[in-house]
Amino acid sequence: MMSFETKDGKIIHVELELMNRSNVIRAMCRACPEESTDDAIIPLHGIRSEVLLKILIWAEFHKDDKEPQWVNKPNPVPALEIEVQTGDWDKEFLREDLNNICELLEGANYLEINWLMKLCIQKIFFNRERLTSYQWNTYLKNVQALVEFAVVGVPPNFESLNRDVDWYGHQMLNFCK
Repeated sequence: MMSFETKDGKIIHVELELMNRSNVIRAMCRACPEESTDDAIIPLHGIRSEVLLKILIWAEFHKDDKEPQWVNKPNPVPALEIEVQTGDWDKEFLREDLNNICELLEGANYLEINWLMKLCIQKIFFNRERLTSYQWNTYLKNVQALVEFAVVGVPPNFESLNRDVDWYGHQMLNFCK
């Protein structure tokens, strides 16, 4: 059992197996000595407790499932390919307000849970017309994987989104200098 302190100051106790899909948690556990993991409180100040609990529900359902092959493909995966290979439970789980999906995406991105992150991106991408331009631009700027996904899924004549993606790419070049 491990304890996590979230952005809103709540402590959540979790079976470690549920967090195995998180690259961040696995790295933290490798850095901690075995005997100290039981009583350690790991700070997760980039995620709210409500979002972490939703991620834990998803992790509980998928704890014995093998990660789909499309999750670890080196190149971005087209939205339709993910849609076809997404199970009914995941589709129902993501049947939420788009703002909640965006928060779930941020949480999955923070914890580096690639499978859930790509599911959220696919959901956002298919429903992008329901987002305000401010919301869309915010997620383009904050979640690199969303940009990579958009590059694959956007037709070349979808001018406004391509402008956003170009702007983001230019900003990334400037930030990296």
